[in-house]
Amino acid sequence: MYTRLLSIILLSVCHTAVVVLGEVCNETCEEEFARCVHVMNCEHCIEELQESDSRLMDRGDCTVGCDLTTSMYDACSEENGPISPVSSPSNTPPNTNSPVSPTAPVSNPVSDVEDRPTEPTLCNESNMGDCDCGTGNIQTYVFWPGEYQRCIHTYIPTSHNGPLPVLIEVGAYGQGKLSQFAPSVAAAEYYGFALIGLGSTGPSDGAGGFGLQFPAGGVVNGNNPTPCSADDSRDYSYIEGAFQFIAEREEMSESRVYLQGFSQNSMYAAYISVCFADRVVGLWQGGSGLAKTYHTPITPGFQGQCSTSSYSAHGSNCCEEEFCEECAYWPVYPRTCEHTLVDCIASYTDDGIACGTDWYMYEAMVAEGNDARLLSFTPTSENGGHSDPMNTYAWVVGCLGIVESCSDACEAVFGECVADSQGTGSTITSFEACEADIADGILMECEIGCAPTMEMLKLSESPVVTLSEGKFGTQIDLEAHVGSAPRPECDAPFGSFDDPSVNHNKCQPDSGVGSGPAVTGSCGLSPVTEPVISPITAPVTSPVNAPVTAPVS
Repeated sequence: MYTRLLSIILLSVCHTAVVVLGEVCNETCEEEFARCVHVMNCEHCIEELQESDSRLMDRGDCTVGCDLTTSMYDACSEENGPISPVSSPSNTPPNTNSPVSPTAPVSNPVSDVEDRPTEPTLCNESNMGDCDCGTGNIQTYVFWPGEYQRCIHTYIPTSHNGPLPVLIEVGAYGQGKLSQFAPSVAAAEYYGFALIGLGSTGPSDGAGGFGLQFPAGGVVNGNNPTPCSADDSRDYSYIEGAFQFIAEREEMSESRVYLQGFSQNSMYAAYISVCFADRVVGLWQGGSGLAKTYHTPITPGFQGQCSTSSYSAHGSNCCEEEFCEECAYWPVYPRTCEHTLVDCIASYTDDGIACGTDWYMYEAMVAEGNDARLLSFTPTSENGGHSDPMNTYAWVVGCLGIVESCSDACEAVFGECVADSQGTGSTITSFEACEADIADGILMECEIGCAPTMEMLKLSESPVVTLSEGKFGTQIDLEAHVGSAPRPECDAPFGSFDDPSVNHNKCQPDSGVGSGPAVTGSCGLSPVTEPVISPITAPVTSPVNAPVTAPVS
């Protein structure tokens, strides 16, 4: 969908010479590589470049072992921080085959930086530290909200006037850097929203090298369901500063802010959204949900089963060595009281990391009175596993309603377009082609940049959709689901460790243990601290606010 839009954006970017050691990856490969990194990870996608029969090679028309371009390195830096090359003579380290624009200063060690603003300040040679200053239409702001430097990367569409809705992307395996070539930037330009990238310059001391700090040492329960203060996370002040930055920008609408992330990044997006629910409209959780203690699925970092310090000390043996009997949920319980959220929760049923956590989060969101939208995708020959759906940003914008949904008339002609395209490609590529027709003004019943409706998106992939309030995007008259959501048909059964059908071999705590106090009661009532499984230790902290009723599986 975004190929032509990316070409338009690239016209405004300064071109730089590339040091070529072998055949450079072509533009189609470049674009598909960015998509691959977004849904998988950088190292995986580099490995696919070495395999002649990989999905990346097929979809991107890549040459085996081709040299990465600058934008491909940018995509890796945005997602995971600096990358290490695979053992191939034609894939060289970033600093030998990733030229820097002459307009972009080279980062210098943060220890040498004397200019340390405490409020977001436009990045320059004297203050950049470990942040990479943006180039072209991407602007970077740096500040020290505490001990560590943090970056705010921004992209403002050139073809739309503000104040614009804002989508914050969490990318905490790196500094949250935005790339001129990324699908997120093309989506921002097309749909008309401001894009912000948040991440970390270190320390990368979280699970898998994650750099933003989750709250309360990973101990969240009914007595402390929403650890939302600067004392709970070193990065709380960073997030607070980012929201203040948005409020002060006339091109951004502080009342229309959304969060997005994938996997652990979307868990952090959930933490931000709950703790700043008075400033957030909604969030997209791709490949995640809510982890529950003494329940599968078990997250890769064992969050919810082990405290941060326990995992740091014992790694994957933390359940046996120091199981967290005080924990109940992770990353936070979504108690927002009067500040309700929209949460679009998307996973594939063969996603062993996320399928099941999506259902837990839906149930908790609904119990809290939030607008939950559960999208349970069946894997296809083109996608599945631990990944976002294809045509990701169409789903994000369409589900959240970042911009106005397409009209009924548009939905009708779009369906005809996709039907006419069958036989020339998959439903996914047909959807992409027909949305490109909207962008080109060919489908005249459609307003350019409208958000695809649920029925339009189902023409790409058709998940089981559960809407707690009968809303999707800006559509408000859809069927609302009453009661508990249908449990996703996950490949791996999920639930309590006490369920004999549930495999929790990688987390085997001592017998007789359970989880911490559940969230019970309602907003405005005193806490009730009955445990979910069995009586355990006393609560860790006093409640921040009154708790609410939590669903149990």
